[in-house]
Amino acid sequence: MAHKHLKGVRSAMKSSLKRQFKQEKEKKRNPYAGLRKWQIKALKAEQRQDDVAKAAKAAAVAPKVAPAKNLPAPQSQKEKKLAKKEARLHLQQMRKHRALYEVKGAHRVLLVGEGNFSFARALCEVRGSGEGIYATGFDGEATLKRKYPDALEMRGKVEEMGGTTLLTVDATKLHKVREFRDAFRIISWNFPHLGAGEKDVEKNNEQHRKLLSSFFASALRCLDEQGLVHVAMKQGEPYKSWKIVQLAKAATDGALHLQGVVPFSLAAWPGYAHRRTRGFHERFSKQDSEELAKGAKVYIFGRDSNGEEELEED
Repeated sequence: MAHKHLKGVRSAMKSSLKRQFKQEKEKKRNPYAGLRKWQIKALKAEQRQDDVAKAAKAAAVAPKVAPAKNLPAPQSQKEKKLAKKEARLHLQQMRKHRALYEVKGAHRVLLVGEGNFSFARALCEVRGSGEGIYATGFDGEATLKRKYPDALEMRGKVEEMGGTTLLTVDATKLHKVREFRDAFRIISWNFPHLGAGEKDVEKNNEQHRKLLSSFFASALRCLDEQGLVHVAMKQGEPYKSWKIVQLAKAATDGALHLQGVVPFSLAAWPGYAHRRTRGFHERFSKQDSEELAKGAKVYIFGRDSNGEEELEED
C-alpha cells in the first residue's frame, strides 16, 4: 500500500510540474495570461512609465550634436565685414526715410493714393500717434472692400491712433477740397500708378506724365509755406521715362524743385505691404513688395532750389 501511495504522489508531483512548466512557457509568450483586465491595464501603464524614464535618461546622457547639414557654413572675415556694412547701410536708409516724416509742431501730413492703408497704419505706429495724419484713397467704400480686403482693418487702426482716413479723394484735384488748401507740411504719394493696363509704352508714359503733372499742380496749392511733396518711385523703366523732376518744375511754373532723393526703406515701415492699383493679388502683390526691397526712391520737392542740378534723377 505504501508503495502504491508513493507512486501516486510522484505522479501527482510530475503532473503539477508539467502544468507549472506549461504555465511558465505560456507566460513568456503572453505575460498577461491568467490575469484580469484591470491587472493587465495596470501592468501596461507601469511598463510605459518605465519606457519613458529610460528614454529620458538616455537622452540626457547622449551628446547633443546637430546634424552637419543644419550647421551654417563658417563666414570668412571678408564676408563678415560685408554683412556688417550691409546692415549699417540698411539702418541708415531706414533712419533717413523715417526722418522725412519727423515734422516738429502741429503740422499736417497728407497721404494720397493709399491702397490698403497699410503705409498709413505703419506711419502712425512708427510716430506713436496718428495725430495730424490724413490718409486718403481714390476708391469708394465698395470698390475698396473688393480690391483690398484688409483695408477696413488698416483704416480702423489709423483712426484708433488719432489719424483721419478719407475715401474718393482724387490726387489730381486736391485743391478742390477747400480744407486742404495751404494746409499741409507734407504731401506724400507712394508709387503713383493708373493701373489702366495700357500696353503701348509711349502712350502709357504719356498718361502717367499727365497724372503726375496734375498732381504736382494741385499739391502745390495745398502746401503750407514750408511744405514738401514726397513721391516714391520704383527704379528703372518705365518710371525713369516719366521724368518726374522735370515734370514737377514744369507743372508748377518752376515753383517746385527737387530738394533730395532718399532710398525707399521697406524695413522702416513694419507691416507695410505694397498693393497694385488694380487690387490685391497673392502672387503679384508679394512680388511687388520684394521688388521694393531691391530698390526704390523717394523724391522730395520743395519751393526752394537746393542744388537741384546735382540732384537730378539718374
